[in-house]
Amino acid sequence: MIDINIGQILNYSALYPKGRVLLLSLALLFMSIISYAQSSTITDLKKERLTSMDLHFYPSTLRMVNLDNNEEFNRLIQDIEKLIFFKMNGKFENIDLYNLVNQLQSNEDFEEYVVVEGPTKKFYLLGREKPTETVGIALLDNEHYVFDVAGSLELKELPKLYQYISENDSTFQNKFSSILGLMEMGDDIAD
Repeated sequence: MIDINIGQILNYSALYPKGRVLLLSLALLFMSIISYAQSSTITDLKKERLTSMDLHFYPSTLRMVNLDNNEEFNRLIQDIEKLIFFKMNGKFENIDLYNLVNQLQSNEDFEEYVVVEGPTKKFYLLGREKPTETVGIALLDNEHYVFDVAGSLELKELPKLYQYISENDSTFQNKFSSILGLMEMGDDIAD
């Protein structure tokens, strides 16, 4: 077995300072890739140009989205390291939603955690343990959304959060739509 100590390599190597910085940067990049290996099925969505918007959330920005300071929401997200939210474009259809669920289950060993199906709304929550990842796929008002979570969701908070959303459905959707509108506006300004 080979035991590699990066500190010793940096201290005793004949590398110039720029080479040492490059080596350290590569090591850090490699460690960050290992810590969050996103599902290849989800990354393919962006490669295939099926997304119209993607938002990256970290613990601090997730707490900012909780405009009502809902405790269930805060407990649900407490162990999330990163969340990537995709709004799908018009090329993504209902059949793609079902295909995505099937691909995650058959190709990447995801399990169904939650399935909610209605006439106009569909929601699938799938997860796997190694690496810890959760994927949500939703159809709301003829719009498709996908989110990918590194870290874990506190799933026991989902029923309480679902009850809160259903009791405050129009208020919640209006606030959520406002946040998405602001994000899209910011994205348009950046372009």
